[in-house]
Amino acid sequence: MRAVVRSPYRGGPVERVALFARWPELGRVKTRLSPALPPELALRLYEAMLEDALGAMSRCGADESFVYWADAPPDRGLWDGKITPARSQDQAGEDLGARLERAFDDLLKHGPARAVILGADCPMLDADMLRRAFDALAEHDLVLGPSRDGGYYLIGLTRIAPSLFRDIAWGTDEVLEQTLDRARGLRLAVSLLPTLDDLDTPGDLVRWLVTAVEAGELPCRRTAGTLCELGLLPGRTMGGQAH
Repeated sequence: MRAVVRSPYRGGPVERVALFARWPELGRVKTRLSPALPPELALRLYEAMLEDALGAMSRCGADESFVYWADAPPDRGLWDGKITPARSQDQAGEDLGARLERAFDDLLKHGPARAVILGADCPMLDADMLRRAFDALAEHDLVLGPSRDGGYYLIGLTRIAPSLFRDIAWGTDEVLEQTLDRARGLRLAVSLLPTLDDLDTPGDLVRWLVTAVEAGELPCRRTAGTLCELGLLPGRTMGGQAH
């Protein structure tokens, strides 16, 4: 995939993209994939998904990029080196809603801006989809990327809307609908991106592998490569070439 190149002299709102991710630690990530994948393999898969998400961020043409870690250690030199030039920070807040609210406040408080936050659980989210999210924010207040489990893999805003994230049943299949209801109450103009699959459970993994084989070519090269190495995915799906 070609990188999206934007002129530094384009003017207009600053575009900021941020990844919300849990620090990659054995036994702490992708635990719901058990027993299909033991902890060691789940960690390998998660690290590959992180690298694909970071790659999509670097190619989407945003002006600034950030990574908000959950449960990161004080010494995180390895991954801080990998995420360059993104800036690394800790997530702050009691629940996901509070953490998103705090992050959007950081991303939007310094003048006109468009901010997009993505998770690391959706391997098919590529640079083109991130660019679509920013383009949607040119005409909408809020953009959401629905996931098939009832949540969302991406959210973007042009202005701070704290109550958008409050009293949401996080971790349930009601998250997207509750967020849309809240957006209607706030009179936010909403744009929806295509629905994509997260990769969290053994059932998700099976569905994702079927989709990957049918697609024949995947944007998430590190994730696909890791699944090939694990013997779960035919190598021919790697960019249309044998792996």
